[in-house]
Amino acid sequence: MKASRPGGSSWTVHLALAAAQTGFALFPIFGKLALVSIPPFVIAAIRVVSSAAMLEIVRRFSPSEPVRREDRRLLLTLAILGVSLNQVLFIVGLSLTSAINTTILISSIPAFTLTAAVLLGREALTRRALVGTLLAGAGALVLLNAERFDWGSRLFRGNLLILANSLSYSLYLVLARPLLARYSALTFTAAVFRYGTLPILAVSIPALAVFSPEVPARGAWWSLGAVVLFSTAVPYFLNSWALARVSASRVATYVFLQPVIAATLAILVLGERPGWRTWMAAVLVFAGLALSIGVRSPLTTSELSPSGRGG
Repeated sequence: MKASRPGGSSWTVHLALAAAQTGFALFPIFGKLALVSIPPFVIAAIRVVSSAAMLEIVRRFSPSEPVRREDRRLLLTLAILGVSLNQVLFIVGLSLTSAINTTILISSIPAFTLTAAVLLGREALTRRALVGTLLAGAGALVLLNAERFDWGSRLFRGNLLILANSLSYSLYLVLARPLLARYSALTFTAAVFRYGTLPILAVSIPALAVFSPEVPARGAWWSLGAVVLFSTAVPYFLNSWALARVSASRVATYVFLQPVIAATLAILVLGERPGWRTWMAAVLVFAGLALSIGVRSPLTTSELSPSGRGG
């Protein structure tokens, strides 16, 4: 196993997590602006391929760190969960639902992450965590309009896809930690995007074949550029760097920042107005997550030390 790297100080880890979630929170806003004239699968393909190219260029100018053959299967799994499925489910879901609904459902990531960590034996489940997870799940069902599962409704399909996206990303967070104990954040993130590029290109070929680059407005291209840089490459790298130093559930708690930032911008920039169902879902989700995760103390020395970086 490769030598452990320094853990980083408490404030740098907090800063990295906050910056990563701020970048992710901007995606529903920039994504909605780009979706005005660029199809979802085209955005997904350009987002992943451009981010993969950027990360690969930076990696090649960094110290060489080859990926072991025995780790490639897990990397491929992580690439599918954290990049391929994650990107496609998110952008298609966003095209069908509102930015505010998207951010509320994304807030289910901590509950999904805790559940996955417990099932995989990575963390313990308490009664408080169980009740909180059930509350958060109830909030998601309220937003899905669970009393009538209507697949013909665009909002329902979009909300369900965003929820599936949250589950996919939660599994990625939990399963990624063992590899992040052996590789740098840059090597890991570049490899995940490299492995995740081909599946996305494969499903995006029909949309790319009929797409005309001259059609989208200039603002859509600027928005897509912001998605690639500020909402993909940079936050994925920062998230991986932080995930190597603290638990997956702690990383997931920073998802709380996303709905606050994104919902505010959705109201101010996109002119969205949440209804009573949205507010009720938000209250249930936040109450559930606060109960299940609890108020965590500041990062401890053991969490920040190299020995605390294993999966």
